[in-house]
Amino acid sequence: MELSSRARRTISTVLAVLLAVETVSAVAAAATTRTVTHELPADPPAGTVLAAEAEVQAVAPGVLALVQSRPTPGFGAWDDLELLREAASRRQPTAASAPTPADASDKPSGKAKAPKDDKGSKAKASRHKDAAAKAPAKVKRAPVYRGTNHVWIPSLGISRSVRWFPCDRQRPPDNYMYRWGCAGTNNVYLMGHAYSIMKPLHDAYVSGRLRKGMTAFYADARGKVHGYKVIWWRKTLPTTEASWAWAPQSRPSMTLQTCVGRNSQYRLMVRLVRFS
Repeated sequence: MELSSRARRTISTVLAVLLAVETVSAVAAAATTRTVTHELPADPPAGTVLAAEAEVQAVAPGVLALVQSRPTPGFGAWDDLELLREAASRRQPTAASAPTPADASDKPSGKAKAPKDDKGSKAKASRHKDAAAKAPAKVKRAPVYRGTNHVWIPSLGISRSVRWFPCDRQRPPDNYMYRWGCAGTNNVYLMGHAYSIMKPLHDAYVSGRLRKGMTAFYADARGKVHGYKVIWWRKTLPTTEASWAWAPQSRPSMTLQTCVGRNSQYRLMVRLVRFS
């Protein structure tokens, strides 16, 4: 059957409309695909964002300051929280690394036996103990003084040989330690210059370090060594009124003499007595 001209026009119009619709749909579909390809990630749910912001505020101030000091591109609190977590994990011990109290299951059961000590180690320890018990204790020995015509005053650092100074000598003393021949019996009378030989004694007196009980040791011409200790001292003028200093003594004694004063106008007399 042959279609009329009107029917043919209607069919052509419908086909054109259908073709146009399919073309528009294809273009729209292509445009939609391109748009989806370049979409940004969807924002997290509102509740998650609020929780993230709360967690950011709860982080320690020191860690928060560390993150805020550096620019961080991203989506606000959500990325800041990730940085905070990363920084906190570097500064704070994790639960896995934190020490935990010992569990009861870690304790050895009553049936378990302790390992036996090595017999060789016990024997070696016993030998060391016996050797230590037999070893003599170290005793600090007193210094031994030997010699002839020598004097030692340990606390003053004096160790000098002694020369004889006769009672009738007219020439002044030289720079030596002398024993004066004018002293009486039981009186070892030693003298020396304050600027050299007897300087330690002079300085001890001036500074107040001279003390009773200070010891001295003297070896005579026969090598016999005796100890003496300080009992008193006195400052006096060098006149015959100070004869008590070189007078004979009722018990073995020693007298030390040197100069004191700005112009050495005085004599320091230090008296010592012998001890066993």
